[in-house]
Amino acid sequence: ACLDAVRAAALIGTAQARAHGIRPVTPAGPAPPAGSPVRTLDEWEAKRALASSGLPVPEGALAGADEAVRCAETLGYPVVVKAVSASLPHKTEAGAVRLNLGGPDAVRAAVEAMSGLSERFLVERMVRDAVAELVVGAHRDPVFGLVITVGAGGVLVELLRDAARILLPASREDVRAALTSLAAWPLLTGYRGRPRGDVEAVIDAVAVVARYARAHADRLVELDVNPLLVLPEGHGVLAADALIRLTEESWDA
Repeated sequence: ACLDAVRAAALIGTAQARAHGIRPVTPAGPAPPAGSPVRTLDEWEAKRALASSGLPVPEGALAGADEAVRCAETLGYPVVVKAVSASLPHKTEAGAVRLNLGGPDAVRAAVEAMSGLSERFLVERMVRDAVAELVVGAHRDPVFGLVITVGAGGVLVELLRDAARILLPASREDVRAALTSLAAWPLLTGYRGRPRGDVEAVIDAVAVVARYARAHADRLVELDVNPLLVLPEGHGVLAADALIRLTEESWDA
């Protein structure tokens, strides 16, 4: 009976400690009007919008087919070339991405191969030293409204389904707890001798996404950054791709 009492007291103490850290969930503003037309920003627009809010993105430029090589040479090889269109939210499946292009001939060939998909191309510096790929998104929950999601990203995001949800408003501790709950967390801590990921920069990136989502709560339908490339500790993160869908009402580019 004594041990049962000690156990009960310990459980009560743990619950009370957790209760002190619980904050009320506050609405992130009005939801978009039901049935309002929705506009999908293309990757260039989405990245510019998030970069203006403080999210790091790869160095790059928007170019026509005849400008792609010049942009690549200005950036320095290797580069990534992507076809840019709001109708290409899943570029890998559509063949709208060419990676690790090492010279002008490779860039020309990539642009020619994707010419049927778009007349505009995003040329970016290739990032090759990422230690992990994450997805960070904002979506609407029928009960809680805007909710932030973090998880394992890249092309395997739907296969692995390794994700955690974060209610708003969220502290850095909330984001860190969500990250540590992921099966992919060891990749950020130096898995099998690999460099540690820049966890603090990941938390900063989640904060930017949350801030953008709350600022556009009256129009935001969906936001996804996938993949968010996590670089070695001290070197930050980069949003390699982004998708934003907003209602057209009150649209302000």
